[in-house]
Amino acid sequence: MTNSYLPDTDQGALIVLDTDQLELAGFPDGGVFRMLHTMANLHGHTLAVPQTVAIEHLAHHHFVAQQLAGRSSEGAVRRRREALHAYFTVLPTPEGAAEEALDRVTERRLPARAASVDGDVGKAEAHSIRNTVVWLTLLAAFEDRNQMLWFLSGNQAFASRAAFHPDLRAEAEQRLGTDRSLFLGLMQDGSAALLKRWGNKVTISAQDLDLLVRSESVVQQVRAVITGPVRPFAPDSPVPDTVPLAFDSRLGRPLAYQVDDRLWVPSRIRWRVRGEEHTCSGSSVIMTRVLLEVSVEPMLVLGVTVVDVSTAEPPAARGRYAT
Repeated sequence: MTNSYLPDTDQGALIVLDTDQLELAGFPDGGVFRMLHTMANLHGHTLAVPQTVAIEHLAHHHFVAQQLAGRSSEGAVRRRREALHAYFTVLPTPEGAAEEALDRVTERRLPARAASVDGDVGKAEAHSIRNTVVWLTLLAAFEDRNQMLWFLSGNQAFASRAAFHPDLRAEAEQRLGTDRSLFLGLMQDGSAALLKRWGNKVTISAQDLDLLVRSESVVQQVRAVITGPVRPFAPDSPVPDTVPLAFDSRLGRPLAYQVDDRLWVPSRIRWRVRGEEHTCSGSSVIMTRVLLEVSVEPMLVLGVTVVDVSTAEPPAARGRYAT
């Protein structure tokens, strides 16, 4: 790169996590977070969170600690705050961001969104204010640094086709200049996208991958997610609690990436669910995206992160109803 004013895309980047990605990574003890931290150290990147995300995370941790301990959780929150500042750069909220966010919500300017169809206007506006403050924080952080900035977030308020929405991109160009704004990027796939960019791609056979995704630890983690307190499906969806969850198929190519002494394997898995409630309609089908932490030798699953879950029709049904 000839222009020293522009940042290098692959060295010394600022990797900013939204709340969903911070939780998904299992900070501070989860395997995915350890991978992110190791990758950042190997490539000279800086992990960061907006101040708003730090506040949200600590508030959630405070609530969970109270529920589990049944008593004061101040010590747990203090330790989590110390860990957050030890591993992340906390990006300060720009002065006047809250007031600007209120104005933008009134004007319905992105990343503010229109009120939801269920009429929960207050909740929609709160989310819009939060998203706008995060966006203004990103712009301010990028403006003050000569680094590539990658924002990891699954929040659709920022996105259009897996990139920043054109309206947000235009705002960034106006504020930062067209050239520099190109170095402000969105990664909706989070850790999986980082692996593709900076992990060392390694060869793994389809047979080995099939053995990994069929392991009992993968089944147990998927079941824990779909039957846990925060269920990913609507209440009337036919989701199992105790009925058998059976591996159906693995989708996509066998890919693996090595970071330090671990293999990280993103995979899409189709599961079949059978039970008495499904005797008329046949199998329920659940689709999952998982990220496996695998030891190199022997090749064993050490950790499973369920990235997302959705329902899907079985192949026979899709063929039957296709037009």
